[in-house]
Amino acid sequence: MISDMRKMTFIILLLSAIAFMTSCEKNDDKQITEIKIKTSFNTLKQGIAEKSIESFTYETPQEYLIAIKSARLIGAGETEDFLLFDMGDLASSVIYNFTDDTDSYSLLQGNTIPEGDYEAIQMEIYYQQMLISIMTIDRGLEYRNYRIYLSDDAEVEEGLHQPGDMCQVNDGVEIGWLMGEAQYPNMDPVTPRDAAYTHNGDCSSWYDFAGKNAQNFGPFGSLEFMLNAPQPIYYALLNFNFEEASGEELVIDFNINDAWQFEDKNGDGHFGAEDLDENDPSEWHLAMPEITVSFN
Repeated sequence: MISDMRKMTFIILLLSAIAFMTSCEKNDDKQITEIKIKTSFNTLKQGIAEKSIESFTYETPQEYLIAIKSARLIGAGETEDFLLFDMGDLASSVIYNFTDDTDSYSLLQGNTIPEGDYEAIQMEIYYQQMLISIMTIDRGLEYRNYRIYLSDDAEVEEGLHQPGDMCQVNDGVEIGWLMGEAQYPNMDPVTPRDAAYTHNGDCSSWYDFAGKNAQNFGPFGSLEFMLNAPQPIYYALLNFNFEEASGEELVIDFNINDAWQFEDKNGDGHFGAEDLDENDPSEWHLAMPEITVSFN
């Protein structure tokens, strides 16, 4: 059995931000009374995955959490941008936790949006978190919250995380880093970061995560994704046009259906240390959500 991630292959689906509207006639000045954020767990994605492997096992996370530092509407023409909220720093980000399709939250923070022509919404994202299953050798099946950092808090706030870091969270408390050292037998987290992402935990021989030096990047995300992602604070910019519609509520939907994808080497239906094969590198793929914007 192998115990380090040098023998694993990393793949990633880039963030897909797709805006869907309901009409074809532009209405330049639209009154928006509400902006909600929600998650779809069981709805098939409308986009085409950039990576599709027939042998992959697919799992939809049981819970999804996203930490957003700020959100603003981007105005078009003479309409000024409208700040919905900005928490000031990454550590104070607003946390939205979703357990099923019916959970939704308002982004207005008590604000009233001025009437105008808005063409996009921009959200600064600190991290996302997914509850997925992991098979251990000693303790059997466990469900774990894997937190994926998209922003670089080490650079902007003297924090502990680099973009792409993956950490385990128990009862809201982060307990260590994942997908580096100590993968066998139970895929347990390791702390501190330099021990987790260096060979044999020597704190100096950094891993290479698919072309990314672990001193600056975690295992999540391809090199192309990280080089093109906004940094040090990651943001998603969702473009849209306000078309004529019967409602005045904007809904932003994060679709995480089948987001956790992996090669199930031992055929037990779950990802774990026994899926790590020295002679046949395992592939895993934790996809970014497909985002749709609708006007109801």
